[in-house]
Amino acid sequence: MEIRQAVQADIELLRQLGISTYKHYFGALWQSPAELEAFLHSDFSREVLTHGLSDPQQQWWVASEQGELLGFAKVHDQQPLPESERTGAMLCKLYLQPGAKSRGLGSRLFKHLEQQARGRQQGLLWLTVLQSNTAAIAFYQRQGMVIHSESAYVTPTQSTPLWTMKKELG
Repeated sequence: MEIRQAVQADIELLRQLGISTYKHYFGALWQSPAELEAFLHSDFSREVLTHGLSDPQQQWWVASEQGELLGFAKVHDQQPLPESERTGAMLCKLYLQPGAKSRGLGSRLFKHLEQQARGRQQGLLWLTVLQSNTAAIAFYQRQGMVIHSESAYVTPTQSTPLWTMKKELG
């Protein structure tokens, strides 16, 4: 597997893969199709991706194998850890195509992100995950992450419980 930092030329691929993988894994959890579309626009519009790839605090990574894009990740440095005085690298996204799961790719991508965050002197790596996503929680625990706190993603029509998980890097 090849892992490289995404560039502006990757915007359309990131947008398409982001929308398709998000809908595959999480689309059924949304009660309002309009709220789902608004969320996807807020995360994967060309404007948002262009800004993210230009922001030195954000790193977008793409993972491919034999030229096929298998997944991507986004890390945002110096983000405040909820219920803490600390900041660290927030793992905002780690998405793999459905056919790319259970092949060790997620672990390799996570390890790469962790090494990169250490290299940028981030004291911890943290993320939020749906409490109902037990497979993802188990994956992150295998990577050494622990549950730190609880929160919720709230929209006008629903409230979705989240765990904040963290891993010390120092």
